Amino acid sequence: MKKIIKKTFIFVFAIILFSACETVDYGDTNVDPSGPSAAVTSQLLTWAQSYMPNILVEEQSILYMQHITQGQYPGSSRYETLTNNYSSWYTDPIQNLNKIIEINSDTDSAAEALAYGDTNNQLAVAKLIRAYMLQYMTDKWGALPWTDAFQGIDNPQPRFDSQQSIYSYMFTEVDEALALIQTNSAGPVGDIMFKGDMNKWISFGNSLKLTMAIRVSDADPSTAQSKLEQAYSSGTLPTTNSKNLSFNYGSDDLSDSPWEDNFQTREDYIMSNTLIENLRSNLDPRLFKYAAPARDSVFGNPAFPGAIDSGYVGAPNGKVNGNVPYFSFITSDIIYDPVYPSSIYTAAQVWLTLAEAANNGWNVGGVSAADYYAGGIKASMDFWGVDAQEAQDYIDAHPYTGIDDIAYEKWVALYLNGPETWAEWRRLDAPNLTPSIYASDQRIPVRAAYDASVEDNNSANYADVISSQGPDNLHTKLWWDVK
Repeated sequence: MKKIIKKTFIFVFAIILFSACETVDYGDTNVDPSGPSAAVTSQLLTWAQSYMPNILVEEQSILYMQHITQGQYPGSSRYETLTNNYSSWYTDPIQNLNKIIEINSDTDSAAEALAYGDTNNQLAVAKLIRAYMLQYMTDKWGALPWTDAFQGIDNPQPRFDSQQSIYSYMFTEVDEALALIQTNSAGPVGDIMFKGDMNKWISFGNSLKLTMAIRVSDADPSTAQSKLEQAYSSGTLPTTNSKNLSFNYGSDDLSDSPWEDNFQTREDYIMSNTLIENLRSNLDPRLFKYAAPARDSVFGNPAFPGAIDSGYVGAPNGKVNGNVPYFSFITSDIIYDPVYPSSIYTAAQVWLTLAEAANNGWNVGGVSAADYYAGGIKASMDFWGVDAQEAQDYIDAHPYTGIDDIAYEKWVALYLNGPETWAEWRRLDAPNLTPSIYASDQRIPVRAAYDASVEDNNSANYADVISSQGPDNLHTKLWWDVK
């Protein structure tokens, strides 16, 4: 009886306490008087753009492409990362961009957001960044939840969109964004990429369209040709290094270069033997710009006149290279300078893409593939400060003979741009890269597998996408990777 009375008392007390909590009005006790009362689009934009370095300095894909390798912890160089999680892209930068679009698409909230830039320009920039991030994601995983995503508890198990449909969506998104841009109106406040310069955003949008078009050129050649020719005819592509599009870093620890952060306390990354030996064997003067001489060794079989390359030593991919001073590092201009910018789109990349378009017979101004190819090499050499005569000597010694030449020069020119190099290598199947002999599975990955949480939390749609796309592993080719 005492237990019953005690339990009854506790139950009644709990009801009273709960009722009290339900009826008490705390007013504005929990409201921060100094905080914003609504979402501020400038802050949302800055936060979303702060994720760009996660793409531009993605070490995993750079390691796959053998521009660099690792020291004593060679996990990614051995392809040991079996799954990757995409959820943070949805919950952070893309959600912020969605909110910017939502605010500027509603008449009332858009009027308040005018303080942070022209409505159409805010919409355009948010759409362009969202498309750029989505391309990175789909080129990494393939099919992704998109049409049904971002609905919260209304649809916690969204279906996957095929990569083909995602590319169709992105082309539409980029075209819509470009049509919105008003160059005579205020750019968005909080734009840490281009400081509200809408002409640069036009160049960014057309460069993105160009890149997407060449990516799907084997899977959907008619769309690829149409979209690439549109991008070319815009006249806004960065065809000179002065027009390159870069991400600039700040000098403080919160906004500085990830490369400088990587080398502040450790030296985990060293030059890959693959890149070093390709540059050496081709007498490519970019060798001396990309890398620094090794501190504790010399190479026994130099190739350049006067053995000027003897200090440049690459490391075996995937080996435990514990004595890192024995090998060359990335040039100190990059790894020790907190504000050294990361390239987004460069003249070299554009020229080499146009070389392939010309090779395909597409309308890109009547310039030959050979001339675009030479222009791409020259743009890359100029960017890295190579002497003009040395650059011309290299071009003369490596004339254009076909698509494999473009693929090789793209692999070299896209140095340290991991996601783009990896995507183009998968599409073109060149240059020939030998997988690490130290890997348990000696195949270079061609996609990232979904995190285990996808199957656990969205099993039916996960099963559907595996059925349509192929096994969820590192070696299932994506839609555009048809060769």
